[in-house]
Amino acid sequence: MYQCIVVDGEPLAQQRVVSFIEQQPGWEVIAKASEYNEAKELLINHQPHVCFMDISIIGGSGIELVNELAQQIDCRWIFTTAHSHFAIQAFEVDALDYLLKPFENKRIINALTKAEKQIADKLTHRSEMLAIKSIGSVEFVNAEDILWAKGASNYVELHCQDKVLLHRETLSRLERQLNPSKFVRVHRSSLVNLQKIKSLSSELGRYSLLHLHNGDEVKIGSAYKSHLFRALGLDLSQR
Repeated sequence: MYQCIVVDGEPLAQQRVVSFIEQQPGWEVIAKASEYNEAKELLINHQPHVCFMDISIIGGSGIELVNELAQQIDCRWIFTTAHSHFAIQAFEVDALDYLLKPFENKRIINALTKAEKQIADKLTHRSEMLAIKSIGSVEFVNAEDILWAKGASNYVELHCQDKVLLHRETLSRLERQLNPSKFVRVHRSSLVNLQKIKSLSSELGRYSLLHLHNGDEVKIGSAYKSHLFRALGLDLSQR
């Protein structure tokens, strides 16, 4: 799941972008802000894939904020503004896109598509090895060997074919390290390797449980079914 933060000083404009992004398959808005310091804290804490950044925000400039965070987070910046004359400054801080208000929904889709491609290209060249941090040790694991992961506070249980590893990391941050075309969030507290799914089963006519190749069962959260079904190429009407 691609994660996004929306920063906009105008409440109506902010809500419009948030609502539209949340309708797009594979995307979720994990936070929103209208003020400089609030946005800075959220961006550092959540480390999103993408941020829609208004240039005129309460307490400062969106461009200044992006410039301040340039060395701290790996994020794709999509600027939103009513003023065209900030474009050069925006692209000087590596803007992925620049949307002039009022913009149509298709411009948001185009920007998200650009972001997906850039993220996928980066993941293609990234090592598949993960450094799993536990108490007093670091173990290296191939991402392909992970069947599913379960989050619990600031730790994640990594379920492999023949062992379970405890990783000192949040589930959201682990998700950003994994290829979103292979690993999909299926519940608020779990994500699954699509290639390790053996079957699905239903309760009361609704598919609600995943069965993995090692015999584990993972519950499907209702909010994540649409994205999971699309990723598996299944008919959404069967949910």
